[in-house]
Amino acid sequence: MFKFRGDFMRTISPIVTVIIVAIVGVTIFHLINFPMPWMLGSLFGVLFTQLLWKLPMKWPIIMRNIGLVIVGTAIGQLFTFNILVAMKDTLFFMLVLNIALSVFCLALAYSLQRWANIPLATALTASIPGGLSQLVVFAEEQEDIDVAVVTFFHVIRVLFVVGLIPIIVSLTGKVPEKIETGSASLLQSTLLILLGFMLLPVGKKLKLPVPHFLTPVIIGLLLSLFNVEISPLDNNLLHIAQLCIGAYIGLLLHPQSLRLPIRVLIGGISSAVLLLFVTFLIAEGMVFLFDMDFATSYLSTAPGGMDQMGLIATALQADATQVTIFQLFRMLFIYILILPILKWKLLK
Repeated sequence: MFKFRGDFMRTISPIVTVIIVAIVGVTIFHLINFPMPWMLGSLFGVLFTQLLWKLPMKWPIIMRNIGLVIVGTAIGQLFTFNILVAMKDTLFFMLVLNIALSVFCLALAYSLQRWANIPLATALTASIPGGLSQLVVFAEEQEDIDVAVVTFFHVIRVLFVVGLIPIIVSLTGKVPEKIETGSASLLQSTLLILLGFMLLPVGKKLKLPVPHFLTPVIIGLLLSLFNVEISPLDNNLLHIAQLCIGAYIGLLLHPQSLRLPIRVLIGGISSAVLLLFVTFLIAEGMVFLFDMDFATSYLSTAPGGMDQMGLIATALQADATQVTIFQLFRMLFIYILILPILKWKLLK
């Protein structure tokens, strides 16, 4: 009995610690009027606590997945067939954009190889702006890639993108005006979220990238095709999603990650900043080309994950459907074209 209670407390205590730290971070960010306090407050609260104090902290992957399903459900309600049809107007631009970014990342990888003295295969995998988990898994499957370096580069990029983009957009004063809309009943929202979880095996069977996010998005699209009207999710559910994902990202940068050579650490930070700057310039150009608001254009081009950018888009009232389409296209471009080429090159 006592042994069971002790094991239970050892399991639950690190999770409770993360929840407390995340809520404290959210509260502080609310008090100082920081943008996206539920996500950034939990992220930076957990990140700094982990780096400064040796507290036992743990965040089960199911908590992140709950956040992803909620965000996917929220964005899925915005998707319509007409939005997908309108995608053809930007298809050529998305192709050119991703080719240009790939060339830039290739040049960046060669520079990193020479300056940080890391193998080219490692530098290339670290420089590709794809999903964190997928690229780390790809690195683990290759014999001549340093997984620790690849992980650090992608974790730093996620932290910079998720942490800085909301601040940059807010500082530019180009945040879209908030539109007051009705919200779905808690019962309807809960049923939709449960439906997303129930159909997850289908999304995984279809090998969807980030299935916890894309499966509910596709469900929302299918419901709209059958003219099923659904009100937007309640803001409190989106706050829960932001906290779940923010805490997860905050725990990604482990103290042992900082034990890499100093040039690798500087290279990871520099590459993240460079990508943010380049995509910032591209986003400014998109505002004029497509009459798009800046928040939407920057989140569409930013080198973050599709799920993270979608979450920030919903929080900043940007066009989350447009952001998801751009990010999905880039992810498919990387996984269908770039990674097979890289793997072929490594096997030669």
